[in-house]
Amino acid sequence: MLQCTQTHRGNISFFLGGKQPSDDQKRTLNLEAVQASIRFAIATGRLEAT
Repeated sequence: MLQCTQTHRGNISFFLGGKQPSDDQKRTLNLEAVQASIRFAIATGRLEAT
């Protein structure tokens, strides 16, 4: 995840593909960051049902 951006670290909305009201209208989804977030969540096992 950290390799996807230097400027949006700690911005969960960015990593989940969200857009905030303060974002520029031309802001586009960073699919690489979203995919990295999904891979991270799967790797941690925290989304598995218990």
